[in-house]
Amino acid sequence: MRQLWIHIGTPKTGSTALQRYSWQRNKYLNSKGVSFLVRRTRASYNDMGIALRGHNVEDAAKIGEEIKARIAGSDADKLVISSEMLTGGDPGILRDAIAMEETFDTKIIAYFRRQDRYFEGNYKQKMKTGKVAPGFDNYLAKFGTNAGQYGRIIKIWENAFPEAEFVFRRFEPARFPKGDVIRDFLGLLGLDIDADDKLPSEETANPTPDIDMLDLMQIVVRMPELDARRVFRTMPVADLPRFKGRAMSNAQARNLLSQFEAENEALRQRFFPHDDVLFDSSDLHGPEPAIATPSFTDDQRLMIEELLKSIVVNVGKKAR
Repeated sequence: MRQLWIHIGTPKTGSTALQRYSWQRNKYLNSKGVSFLVRRTRASYNDMGIALRGHNVEDAAKIGEEIKARIAGSDADKLVISSEMLTGGDPGILRDAIAMEETFDTKIIAYFRRQDRYFEGNYKQKMKTGKVAPGFDNYLAKFGTNAGQYGRIIKIWENAFPEAEFVFRRFEPARFPKGDVIRDFLGLLGLDIDADDKLPSEETANPTPDIDMLDLMQIVVRMPELDARRVFRTMPVADLPRFKGRAMSNAQARNLLSQFEAENEALRQRFFPHDDVLFDSSDLHGPEPAIATPSFTDDQRLMIEELLKSIVVNVGKKAR
């Protein structure tokens, strides 16, 4: 019986790096009987995740037909569907969309960050396209903390795939071979990429730029002539100064974690009964971190915004 691995993220746990590796090392993986099912030219099924989140059965069915065709055309023993956006969707729609006569040993795998780290990573991601203004409280006010209920996520997926094994992985690099999530995931598939000399790129996947750049994205969002997502994607982010500092104080992080204390303990007992805690939080009892705060004044933001508006107007006139 072939294995079908459904990798559902979660967000900000190295999914992009894993997908990029699977694309770059496609021939190697295939030679080892592993196939990351590609979507057009990518190894991510984010559009399936979008369909599941929007309860769009029709779109999911169309994408499911492609997945089934790729599965049928592959002789790999281990098949992988990957998207961090699957986490927040309706897995029952996915189950129906990829239903086949062939029976699989199905495994749902998810990497989970400690909740304060997860929210911090998602906060940075939302700022990239101006969906939330700098200031961690702005993120909490807009998006809340429901996404940190990992037990709820697991239950939803197990209800949709009752025959599947749920593989809970803690996104703590110290637990990974050489601190690398790619090595960890592929090790679960039985691969040793170091022994096979098929190492991942050292380039950082999906880096986060400095808080000042994220602050400026708020200006871009307010300009209807510009597509904030496209603007961000065309920037040489890897060459720009990186995000420094934390989003919250240790006390705020501990307060956030206290909301999930009972649920995390239940998950520890189920998945890691020999460990004392689900997530190590010893760092939250040390020195206070520096909080990332934009350095622009309101006057500076106003001048930058007016400059960008003028540039857009003049570029439009030149194009005509």
